[in-house]
Amino acid sequence: MKPRSRAVLVVGMHRSGTSAVARGLQALNVYLGDNFLDAQPENPTGYWEDKGIVELNERVLTTLGLRWDSVAPIARNDFGRFRIWRLRAKAARYVKRTFGSQPLWGFKDPRTIRLLPFWRRLLRDSHVDDTYVVVIRNPLSVAASLFRRQAMDVATAQRLWLVHMVPYLRDLRDTPMIVVDYDLLMREPRSQLERIARTLSAPSRDETNLGEIDRFTADFLDETLRHTVFSPSDFEATTNASRLTKDAFLLLYDLATDRLEPNAPTFWSAWERIEREFMNTSSSS
Repeated sequence: MKPRSRAVLVVGMHRSGTSAVARGLQALNVYLGDNFLDAQPENPTGYWEDKGIVELNERVLTTLGLRWDSVAPIARNDFGRFRIWRLRAKAARYVKRTFGSQPLWGFKDPRTIRLLPFWRRLLRDSHVDDTYVVVIRNPLSVAASLFRRQAMDVATAQRLWLVHMVPYLRDLRDTPMIVVDYDLLMREPRSQLERIARTLSAPSRDETNLGEIDRFTADFLDETLRHTVFSPSDFEATTNASRLTKDAFLLLYDLATDRLEPNAPTFWSAWERIEREFMNTSSSS
């Protein structure tokens, strides 16, 4: 019997270091395809995003009446629309054609975390095992980056962070996942890659990838491209959104620093509270 393939999805908010983590996965022999978006001035080392995946995600968002920077939550029932079903069938064919021959493959696109019900259903129907690398970065740094790039104000950046990170993360409760903090990756790239490798049950020191890991840590990660570094204690929670953003980030940071395990009941009970507060905040805004 042919072994099941395994997908590794890199998910997280825009401007959070998902590109760096995706490149790290490639160093661990995770196949990411060969049809990437071109590098841009705001991301000169490349996005490491498969063009076809990005196009599919953009079509799903457009069908739902959203853009990448829309702060409106997506109702779970919306993923049952007929047009979304047709897109899921199209996406399944693309995934099979692009990645189906690979035992360990993955992709990265910040839009994916908003569309987790879409992708989880697709992978389950395709008999693909799924694993998730959830990338976080201090939301203050994310907001600063979005201001430089899009002139987005802090309040909107916080709402956008919440609408990406909160609604569907609980879907991953019983699925293999690891949380990686971008600043920790920049500071300790090898140890962070080893954390990821353990979650993937992938070798991090075999002779087939040692050279790639060396290139990733020595050549790819460029400290000069990281314009802001905030500590977790730098938050000033002056609004409901900023307080909720702080609480959610610090809880995820506990996973990224291994203070909590991803299967810890204390994490998920706290996350359910954050999810409820987020939905209450969204419905009243």
